[in-house]
Amino acid sequence: MRGFFSGSPSPDTSLPLHLEGPRSTSRVSLLLASGLLVFSPLWDGGTTHLAVMIIRLIILLFFAVSLWTGIKNGVLRCPVFPPALPILAYLGLGAVATVFSPYIHQSLQWLIVLLSYAVLLYLLVSFISEWDHIRILLAVLVGMGVGEAGLAMVQAGWLSAPRPSGSFFNPNFLSEYLAAVWSVLLGYLCCTWRGIPRAQRCRRLLVPALAGAALALLLTAIVWTGSRGGLLALATGTAVVVGVRFGRKALAVLLLLFLVGLLFPTPLRDRFLAEHVANPLGYARLQIWQSSVHAMAEHPLGVGLGLYQYVYPRYALPIEGQITRYGKVAQTAHSEYLQMGVELGVAGIGIFSWGVFLVAREAVSVLRQRLRRWQRGVAVGVSGSAAGILAHAAADSNLHEPALAIVLTLCVGILIAVRRLSGHSRDAVCIVPVRSRLLWGSCGVLVIGLLAVGVSRLGMAWMAFEAGSEASARQDYNRAIGNYQVALVLDPGKALYHSAMAAAHFQIFQRTREGAAAQAALTELQSAIVLNPLDGRLPGLLGHLYVTFSQAITPSVDSPETARERQRAWLRSARAAYERATELEPFAASSQFELARVYLALGERELAQARVRRAIDIEPNYLPGREWLARLYLQSQQFAAANREYHEILDRQRRYAKWIKDSTEESFLKADAASLAAALEEARART
Repeated sequence: MRGFFSGSPSPDTSLPLHLEGPRSTSRVSLLLASGLLVFSPLWDGGTTHLAVMIIRLIILLFFAVSLWTGIKNGVLRCPVFPPALPILAYLGLGAVATVFSPYIHQSLQWLIVLLSYAVLLYLLVSFISEWDHIRILLAVLVGMGVGEAGLAMVQAGWLSAPRPSGSFFNPNFLSEYLAAVWSVLLGYLCCTWRGIPRAQRCRRLLVPALAGAALALLLTAIVWTGSRGGLLALATGTAVVVGVRFGRKALAVLLLLFLVGLLFPTPLRDRFLAEHVANPLGYARLQIWQSSVHAMAEHPLGVGLGLYQYVYPRYALPIEGQITRYGKVAQTAHSEYLQMGVELGVAGIGIFSWGVFLVAREAVSVLRQRLRRWQRGVAVGVSGSAAGILAHAAADSNLHEPALAIVLTLCVGILIAVRRLSGHSRDAVCIVPVRSRLLWGSCGVLVIGLLAVGVSRLGMAWMAFEAGSEASARQDYNRAIGNYQVALVLDPGKALYHSAMAAAHFQIFQRTREGAAAQAALTELQSAIVLNPLDGRLPGLLGHLYVTFSQAITPSVDSPETARERQRAWLRSARAAYERATELEPFAASSQFELARVYLALGERELAQARVRRAIDIEPNYLPGREWLARLYLQSQQFAAANREYHEILDRQRRYAKWIKDSTEESFLKADAASLAAALEEARART
């Protein structure tokens, strides 16, 4: 891929960011930056916890090399570039939101994510001091994109995947990654193919041919993924490249070609039609966006960094035409801008928009400079790539994908570096003299060592948790508890680890009826709730524990009066827990139903009926609630009402009999209609 970005480097008349050091140090930095570009998409797009740990360690090592270079040269030079102020403001807002977060651990993890990308941007801007650095990094990126496109075509052709995903876990993110690479390559080709001297006939033919073949492969793979978000990124990036290079008339021609292209049968067009006709979930993000706006209106200062998934259930909107109207819980807002608005408030959107504006202004300034053709192609290409990623961010949570966030960071870093390399940058450089190399070196080793330990600790905790989950799936609960204990020692602030430990102890209690296991389950679950008071699932699990404990009390151990009083005490605790669960997740039919059962056990019949009716209003296909309500009607001799619920059960079971259902949908439709029919006949016979 070197030939795609070859050219004579122009002299660098700007102030270097660091004194000239050993070229081996520069090679190490280049190797680390290239390694990050290679590794980040390979493991589900960098979304697994182990992949995230490795990415953070690479960035940390990159930082260590940069720090070592400055200490060795006796001076640290920190670039001060235009987007630096909004970046610092955004990080400051995130830090404040973390301090006041209801779930500090989760917010802290996302603050670390933001800090990682900010540090990476600083390192790229500091490191890129030659045009060769840009050329090599973009060649690596294009090589990875072509490789991903080739893998996608193998998946589609050989493995018959309907929507190939490459090494990403989601075809949409693969499509956007390829669209970002497409924009880089298209920008280079549009600006350089006419600039190759006629005397170099071989290169004049070979370079456009190779670039054109790579573009054709990328476009085919993007179309085959059927991604609407990828199409948006592709169209935006292409429009930026074509508009900057050829002007408005070319944009009009591009639009016409795009519309004509939609007339031909392709996997992308077929998915558009299929989603529109047969898949209401394909447009569920419209409801998610509405609920996000509602959450922003109620919390203009934000709910806390990284906490969207825990507040969404309070603002969920129904998806009609599905067995479970509220069965899908959105982990993200499917719009980065709305998500940051929910989590950090209106100020978060404002600061981010400020930063985007400064980056766009930087790109415009770069494109007005006198550059060589291939250098202008680089500037145009990365501008289109960044624009495509930011456009897709309005309609998806693409920046949650580390590989895509790293590509965006690279594009912004290159834009800032290009302006400096062109000799027209007036950005200040903060100079920090290193008076004692020993002191600076010792402090640097200590800080970087502590950060490396912290990053590794979080990754190892997750690996221990996964090992515990595998043991729990095998019903080896003692081994699971051992692994969960390791995870909690390494990362005690994560509520998920405490709830998993509680589940393992509860399973042991179910088998042995040991009081110690019951107390351990209760303690761990209460700890999880204290850590994360926003998750409505946790008080629901606590209510289930209390109900189980009440059923475990028998008069053979206690006197009848004492047993009844203890049972009622546990049931009252269960009622409080389920009431809290329904406050946090008001549209969860199962929590409403379980609360109704507790009300009935406490003798509060009217409240029980009201809760079950609420569950059925929320989820009309929640048949366990309809069956339970029908039997309650039979007990009070309301035969017409019981018969009505019975026929509703029959009708809904027949309606969805041929649907392909997941486990949640199966549980919704689970009702013993035959037993209920027999009970109805028996009740009629008695009357």
